[in-house]
This record gives sequence, structure tokens and C-alpha cells, in this order.
Amino acid sequence: MRPLWLCRRCGQPWPCGAAKLALAAEYRDSPVSLFLYLASCLHDAIDDLHRLNPSEAGGTASLFDPFLGWPARTHAYRARTATAIGNEETS
Repeated sequence: MRPLWLCRRCGQPWPCGAAKLALAAEYRDSPVSLFLYLASCLHDAIDDLHRLNPSEAGGTASLFDPFLGWPARTHAYRARTATAIGNEETS
């Protein structure tokens, strides 16, 4: 729900757990596209939330992890795992 950036289904801050699962599945084969999409959403969320409460200037840093932190951790894990498997096969 914009401009509050809450999930329409559960009311939690977006992206909630269910949204993260859906996004990970949708962008499974294109992690760069997922990052670009989420970066765009982060930009919009910062603008929307600042318009709602301009005195909350320090809150933008707290939005980074919910939008871009989780896919970075998930993708880094997948990349390390794939590299480790590839290295084992060549050994």
C-alpha cells in the first residue's frame, strides 16, 4: 500500500516475507533485474515516506536492508555455493 509501503495482504512493511519469496521466485533466473526493480522501489519508498513525514530524515538508511539487503545475502549465498560446487568438480 503506497505511500505507506505496507503489504496489502498482511500489513507488514513491504517487502514482507511472502513478498520476498514471491520476488525471489519471479526473478530466480535474473538477480540483476531483481536488484534493479528493488532499487527503483527503494527510491520511490524514500520519496513517499519523506513526503509523509519530512522530519524523519534519518529513516532512509533503515530502508536499505529490507529492500536491497536480503537479496544481496541470498544471491551471495547462491553464488558461493555454485562456485564451491564448480571448484569441487574441477578438483
